[in-house]
Amino acid sequence: MDEQFRQWRMKAIVERAASYTAGTLDSRALAALEEQLTYTEFKASVMQGNDGGRLLEYVNTNVIFQAGVDFESKPMVVFCACKLPSAKDVDYDRLLNLIIFRLDEFVENDYTVVLFTSGATHSPGWQWMSKAYRRLDRKYRKNVKSLYVVHPSMWSKVLFQVLGRIVR
Repeated sequence: MDEQFRQWRMKAIVERAASYTAGTLDSRALAALEEQLTYTEFKASVMQGNDGGRLLEYVNTNVIFQAGVDFESKPMVVFCACKLPSAKDVDYDRLLNLIIFRLDEFVENDYTVVLFTSGATHSPGWQWMSKAYRRLDRKYRKNVKSLYVVHPSMWSKVLFQVLGRIVR
């Protein structure tokens, strides 16, 4: 996420510089513009996207959402991998950012994950899965107290077997 944020920030700095100064920019003005760009603005930009926020709404209602609490009063986060949109229709990097932003609401305390994988019509490639796993740093993994996989597909069984050997 940090690299994407840096790239977005530099692009935004150049765009703002061009709009504010009609192409002429000294180092003092550049530093002032750089200070204005925050992670919050990056998050807002990714959430809005170029589709008016439709992907954000889809992710929050169909892909990842809270479904109450478990018997220990920990929030239950439901992740429906079976509802992932086609990689041809959406940018999976943006999708991953939206999933991470949604997880940010839960990672500070213990939580339970319920994963639905069966019946998926669109499954991400191994390269994207590896990238997603690397992007989920310790803060996302340390407070997961339970992981329930409901009706695991062959793809998810293989994935958990491979990741289980790597993570140990």
